[in-house]
Amino acid sequence: MSTTTEVSAKLLGSVALIACGRRAGKTASCAACARKAPTLLNIASTGALDALAAAICGSHSSACQDCHTKAETIINETVEERCAG
Repeated sequence: MSTTTEVSAKLLGSVALIACGRRAGKTASCAACARKAPTLLNIASTGALDALAAAICGSHSSACQDCHTKAETIINETVEERCAG
């Protein structure tokens, strides 16, 4: 496996876990969040916070505060990982 693939898999796993609700002791996301991770990462790469929050929340018009917080975390952490990688 290449380094790029490993970083991508790690990044997608991280995005999925954040979207699913990262907390102490939780090491993996649910299957639904894992399936959404590539789309969430694509949205995060544009910096579109409201669109990312809505995608996490499953809403077409607005998102709850918890999903806004998750979206902020995903954007902040994916930018850091992409810059480091």
